[in-house]
Amino acid sequence: MPLSEIEFEFSASQYQLMGFPGLQQGESLSLVLDGGILLPDSGAQYWYTVQPEPLEKCFARVGPATYAFAGRIAEADIEYGHDQLAYLSIDCGPVHLRVTCAPGDDGQLPYGTWETRYISGLAYVQGIVEDSYENPVGRNINVIVWHFRRLTLAPGDAVFGEWHQSDELPPHPLGVDRVFVTARVHKEGV
Repeated sequence: MPLSEIEFEFSASQYQLMGFPGLQQGESLSLVLDGGILLPDSGAQYWYTVQPEPLEKCFARVGPATYAFAGRIAEADIEYGHDQLAYLSIDCGPVHLRVTCAPGDDGQLPYGTWETRYISGLAYVQGIVEDSYENPVGRNINVIVWHFRRLTLAPGDAVFGEWHQSDELPPHPLGVDRVFVTARVHKEGV
């Protein structure tokens, strides 16, 4: 069975929390794929919709670190109060995706945003290696690093605004540069 290839942004703060270890092709990482905050509005840049009827699992790349997803809600933690939030882990097939679902204009979550329901949407994905555990849900997946794409954004740099692909990430701070990791999922769990 071929390994599923995924792409995610790897933030400078994550690299700092790891202690700038230097990473290279072939290394294994255990991480949570986080889709950030989604809105219950298909007109939003990143959105979700929930339903009780089953959906086929899907995790399809539609842009740089951006995925259309669908699947069953495997874990849910809902914050009730003036403005509700739902922290979810979604079984999308080859991976579990963690997202935070924001409420509608009325401050309420759409009915049914909890375990055993199905969700679909669009998310921008980051890899969280060193988790702060502020989000109470999420499942680690194990990946093998394939390559890195780095967008140079340091002011005054001679190659400002250019993408560079490499098989390694040097052991020093990333600064303001953006780094995307292409990796292969090799098994679930930790």
